[in-house]
Amino acid sequence: MGIRSDIGIAIKEELFTRLSTESVKLLDEFETKLRDEEGRLFHLTDVKWYRHDADVSAFYKELYELDIDGEDYLIVEACHDYPTNEEGDTGGWVENPWGLVRNVSVSVEFSE
Repeated sequence: MGIRSDIGIAIKEELFTRLSTESVKLLDEFETKLRDEEGRLFHLTDVKWYRHDADVSAFYKELYELDIDGEDYLIVEACHDYPTNEEGDTGGWVENPWGLVRNVSVSVEFSE
C-alpha cells in the first residue's frame, strides 16, 4: 500500500564522486543506471519515494549541501498526482545527456 512513484535522477560526474557511501548505496538500488563522461542517470519505477524517509531525506539534504544552486543534478518524481505535486522534483541540470525532463501531456482520444 502507499503511493508509488517513478524516479529519475541525473547527476554530474563531479558531484557523484563527492556523494557519501550511503547515497551511492541508495542509487545502486535503482533499476536503470547509465553513465557517460558528463554524469550518471538513475531510474526506478513503482517505488515508495517519500521525502520524510530517512535515507531519501538524507540524500536530498546531501545534494543540497554539495550543490546549493542545484545546477549539477536533476530529480524528477512522477507520482499519482503529478504534475500538480512537484514536491520531489529538484535541481536544475535540464541539459543532461539523457533528456530527463518534467514532461506532461494530456490527450483525448475516441473512435466512432
